[in-house]
Amino acid sequence: MEYLKIKNWDRWQSYRSDRGQPPWIKIHRCVMRNPEWVSLSDAERGQLVAIWLLAADHDGVIPASMNLIQKLCFMTDEPNVNKFIELDFIEGTVTPERRQDDATVTCQTRLEKTRIEYSAEFLKFYSDYPLKKSKKAAYVKWTKLKPDLTTCLTAIKNQIAEKSELRERGKFCPDWKHPDVWLNKGCWEDETNTEPGITYESVEK
Repeated sequence: MEYLKIKNWDRWQSYRSDRGQPPWIKIHRCVMRNPEWVSLSDAERGQLVAIWLLAADHDGVIPASMNLIQKLCFMTDEPNVNKFIELDFIEGTVTPERRQDDATVTCQTRLEKTRIEYSAEFLKFYSDYPLKKSKKAAYVKWTKLKPDLTTCLTAIKNQIAEKSELRERGKFCPDWKHPDVWLNKGCWEDETNTEPGITYESVEK
């Protein structure tokens, strides 16, 4: 854990080393003539005194965590430790701590960045495609290849009919490819035997 040190602690606070932790701290009257002290609000002065009391437990040293200081000093609000550092009451630096709500916002931001806004044409294609797999990968292929929607929908309709007829006739029927594979292989150009004038009987002959 990182720590902060009260400025000039040894100068303003003196205790007998054989008595352990002091039961009190000294607040010198000259602090009333200190411009930095005068510039503080009443609440900030109270926080600073509470921090001095905390520092008395560890010879002028406190944890470099505003959240931890708040808990140890029983404060209702988080102390503005950086201001006390700027005004030279405390030595050291405090790394900003991520609060739970900040972490939540960060997670939400990451989710928003990763969330894909699918185009209306792709969603129509995906809704008609029989196998609902690899949606994101399919959209990547869709945006890259830019196929004609009407051509794709017609091909899907014909291929559905072809597979249905194959099953009815007890013939081998290949499974549907994942939509990204179907697009990548340009399967909207595959020929089917469902066009007018073409029957399985004529093909088999």
